[in-house]
Amino acid sequence: MSTLRWFDRKMTFGLPKEMLPFYLERLEGTLVRVERKVEGLDDALLSARPGNGWSIKQHIGHLAEVDRVASNRIQEMLNGAEVMSPAVFEPQDYNPWPIGQVLAFFRAARNENLSAYRALTEEDLSKSSRHPRLGVLMTPVDLAWFDAEHDDHHLVKINEIIFTLTKI
Repeated sequence: MSTLRWFDRKMTFGLPKEMLPFYLERLEGTLVRVERKVEGLDDALLSARPGNGWSIKQHIGHLAEVDRVASNRIQEMLNGAEVMSPAVFEPQDYNPWPIGQVLAFFRAARNENLSAYRALTEEDLSKSSRHPRLGVLMTPVDLAWFDAEHDDHHLVKINEIIFTLTKI
């Protein structure tokens, strides 16, 4: 089954602030979903790059890197930045890392990001900055949804690697 490329997706923003708890639930749940997907997989599979794409470890490391960007973007919104920081388009090479280290890096970055979201006040949820690639204003609520969608995109890509290499 083919999937829509991340950069080809059309997204609508201006989401109600009351949706933030739902997006945070998704963001928090990604930790468990990732751990479950990689449980019992050997390092060769976790480091494989089918079709010269990203490996499972690279997808997970990329999510951690994006969490660091998102935490920074939240602060930029709060500080009134006109445009948010750019995203990470190519992850560093996580293949030499043991999977436990990649997961710990992701867990730490995700927990830091979730803490930043949970510290927001009602007033903070109305602040916005322009997304550098999309050129649209985003609030912290929009950013949480965007990042939850981004998580799902990479979870699907991890599934594709597992299916391709194991035919499960």
